[in-house]
Amino acid sequence: MSVLKTERMRLEPWAPGHAGMLARLAARREVMRYVGAGVTWTAAEAEQRSARALVHWRTQGFGWRAAVERAGGRAVGLIALNVAGPEIPELADDDYEIGWWIEPESWGRGYATEGGRAIVDEAFARLGAPSVVARIQPVNVASTRVAAALGLTPERDVVDRHGEPIRIHRLANPNLGQRSGSNRAARGAGRGAARTGHG
Repeated sequence: MSVLKTERMRLEPWAPGHAGMLARLAARREVMRYVGAGVTWTAAEAEQRSARALVHWRTQGFGWRAAVERAGGRAVGLIALNVAGPEIPELADDDYEIGWWIEPESWGRGYATEGGRAIVDEAFARLGAPSVVARIQPVNVASTRVAAALGLTPERDVVDRHGEPIRIHRLANPNLGQRSGSNRAARGAGRGAARTGHG
């Protein structure tokens, strides 16, 4: 499991020691505002999500990464790349979903975009993903801007299981010269998972 390096960050493969950072982020209302129903997680819920992220790494060989400043070593958030799987009905099971959670103190510094570019590069170059996709609530202007900066464009609107409107954004792998698949039939409202936060 290699570390990805950007100009200002180390993107570390998710490890048990990152669970505490996830709990801190997930306990903050401003971080969770546009995630699922917009409610914070308990420490136990954060621990469960962290454990799931570790399983994803073991089974897929990629996944969540802790975003750590190279100068000083402070963890500022996470950048995610996941296989959607059947638990996200609004996406195809084999869609590669990206996302980002950045601590509020570091908003506006471009960390989500910088880390997102590295994750998109990994998805396309190392993993050969046909495309990457992000699920973003339309009112989440900051994350919509990050998605646009990464080259993702709106594809369609859906409603998640919490009744929240979600916009699907997608970027096709230019190395493949074709749009990603959509073995995605119209699937109705989706069951929510953690989605993009602020950048």
